[in-house]
Amino acid sequence: MLKVTQLSSFGAVFILHACAVPSFDINLDLSPEKRWNNVTTYYRDDMLAMVSSWNRTMRTKFEPDIFSQWLQVAKAQVPKDYHAELQGMADDLGLSAAASDLMLTFTLLYEMGSPTMCSGLLAAEADGNVIHGRNMDYQFKYEMPDGSKHDWPDVTFDVIFWRGGKKLMTMVGWPWINGMHTGMRFDGWSFEQNSRLISNDEGENLAAAKKGGVGFMWTVRKAMEKTEHFEDALQQLQDTNFMAPHYFVMAGAGSFEGAVLTIDRGGTLLKGSPALRRLEKEAGIWHLLQTNDDVSKAPLDPRRPVVEFTLAKKAQKDVSSDFVTETLRSLPLLIGKTAFSWLAIPKTGYYLTTVRNASAPSNSSEPSSEGMLEKVARPIRSKWTRRATLGIRP
Repeated sequence: MLKVTQLSSFGAVFILHACAVPSFDINLDLSPEKRWNNVTTYYRDDMLAMVSSWNRTMRTKFEPDIFSQWLQVAKAQVPKDYHAELQGMADDLGLSAAASDLMLTFTLLYEMGSPTMCSGLLAAEADGNVIHGRNMDYQFKYEMPDGSKHDWPDVTFDVIFWRGGKKLMTMVGWPWINGMHTGMRFDGWSFEQNSRLISNDEGENLAAAKKGGVGFMWTVRKAMEKTEHFEDALQQLQDTNFMAPHYFVMAGAGSFEGAVLTIDRGGTLLKGSPALRRLEKEAGIWHLLQTNDDVSKAPLDPRRPVVEFTLAKKAQKDVSSDFVTETLRSLPLLIGKTAFSWLAIPKTGYYLTTVRNASAPSNSSEPSSEGMLEKVARPIRSKWTRRATLGIRP
């Protein structure tokens, strides 16, 4: 049953059923300071707690001079209207300008060295329609005023952006982050970012930022606002000088429109990095899987080889929304650190966000999956710990 949980200045916050996440309308025709009022009202206590947690993390993990450099990068890169959106959030919560500045850096948490996992799957149905699925594997645990612990699934929501009275795009949102890590332009294209684990170094990212490299979340949101078609968006992101390495998984509304980009720091693909991969009807490439390692190299963990083995036994006629969902919400892709799973179909405009603690297929066993990844994740985590990166759990 559809339930209206809160009225906003533009629309309503809808929760469709017990497993759905809240959904917020953001009207881009409003002044930036007012666009996120409904989100700050709904997540007020969490947002205040997140400021305190992020402040402690920054003081612990960075020397004041280094954090100051990151803050200057954030101020230089944030689009003017996005900066005003964040200032509006702080004003709604009665916070100072210093707190607003602090939370500018939250959108650069990946570039600042916060480790994540993640997985993405593109699959073309028999008619060429592409289904895009992703798992966001990430933890950010913080303490609420009553002493309880919250994490990303507690504050994961959907956003629908409107312009001129029409739906423009949707993205999966988290409080304080107004850039895009997961989203879709209606009748256009979809996007997800995955961590490139081995080469994401915050020191090198900061140096690259000083030479013109940009963070991805604000860049991608702006691209999705302005760029209508898949191929144009693909070329634009491929040509951008990003400060950090990434994997970008994208789908389009056209037949077999789907691709995975490997991004190197500095705007040029380095020798040995995987080239652009596409779905291709003529070549029989009806699916693409991306986890957190280069497909041209040995896997860092069992997810890619196990899922590729499973997909090799399937046929394109098997592809459906359920097919993609079951793959995402089963071993080995669904793990204890999966914050949410997301499904998007650019051709139809369909999307669905499911948080970690929602029901999953009965064959999913998170403890077993966690154990499967533990052996390979441990050395990576210890490397991150030695580098004193962010205190956000991978």
